[in-house]
Amino acid sequence: SVHPTPSILNAPSILILGGAGFIGRECARDLLGRGWRVVVLDDLSAGDQAQLSRVAPGAEFHEGDARDSQNLARLLRELGPFQRVLHLAGRVGVGCVLDDPEGCRALTRDLAQSLCEALGSLPQAQRPRILAASTSEVYCDGQGLLGEDAPLRSAKGQGRWAYAASRVEAEQVLDRWWTNLHGSRDPGAEGPIHLRFFNVTGPGHDPRTGMVLPRFIQAARTGECLPVHGDGLQERTFAHVRDLGRDIGDLIEMGNAPGGPLNLGGVAHTSMIDLARLVLEAAGQPVDHIAHVDPCAVHPSFEEVRRRAPQLDRAHKLGLCLGHRGLLELVHEMLDSPADFDNPGSHALLPCASPASSPA
Repeated sequence: SVHPTPSILNAPSILILGGAGFIGRECARDLLGRGWRVVVLDDLSAGDQAQLSRVAPGAEFHEGDARDSQNLARLLRELGPFQRVLHLAGRVGVGCVLDDPEGCRALTRDLAQSLCEALGSLPQAQRPRILAASTSEVYCDGQGLLGEDAPLRSAKGQGRWAYAASRVEAEQVLDRWWTNLHGSRDPGAEGPIHLRFFNVTGPGHDPRTGMVLPRFIQAARTGECLPVHGDGLQERTFAHVRDLGRDIGDLIEMGNAPGGPLNLGGVAHTSMIDLARLVLEAAGQPVDHIAHVDPCAVHPSFEEVRRRAPQLDRAHKLGLCLGHRGLLELVHEMLDSPADFDNPGSHALLPCASPASSPA
């Protein structure tokens, strides 16, 4: 563990659960730049302590499982008081979820319950505000922009939707805890904030998580064909992880941000086939180096979402999600960044299909 200096102890403090992960590292970097004291708890199942030290060298790192509520309560007491807790811990990657949907559900639920138990052991005056990661996957399919009031998937979802279901359930666990403490259904300006992320990516994103853009970048670097699911007409909106880190930092410093769900995302909207062609062109590769694949052949329980784009009105009213990087800048920045994870054996890539081949 890294121990704080006396000057840092006088700064506002935040505990980041899962802070050695991809998003957590950027949040730690941003908050350190604002003068916050940043304490990270991570079990390193998906996080990377060396990357955390490189990206956010002033963060205090503690290895441990956030499901251990007694240890979490001890950290909160001994290292606090904390003004905020940023809960980013959880299972990473669609493949991990599909391989063990019920394990993913249990982990997400147990993490939320552990946090509530640990915070409940503190005197009320010492309980930090909670900001907790959720996901755009909680929304049912829709053709238009998805606002925070859009229909949600069931908390009992199975298989492909177990992850979305687990995030819906985790939001409910945190809200019930708040309601039981304060006797009100209105989360007000101190209730938990559920951060519904839309396709966050950027330099340093490990392609082994299964996220589409890092996989495309890896394939283009190694001269492999880019694996596009089905017809490639699925649409997504991407956000740069550093832009997101800035938004979360702004949100953390707000004294009156309302509780409840909040969409956070970017402006880089595209279809998957256009994204593949853009990556290939930016990498100087032939734009027909694309392999159309059937995702159900990779994993039988896969179910497709055709369009996912955020409505960001609520974030904009808070001064967030403004000035985000566009798609071309995001792609070039990822191509130009160090290829920390470019191991051809670490992720299955596919042989090239001819340009005339039809989607599988």
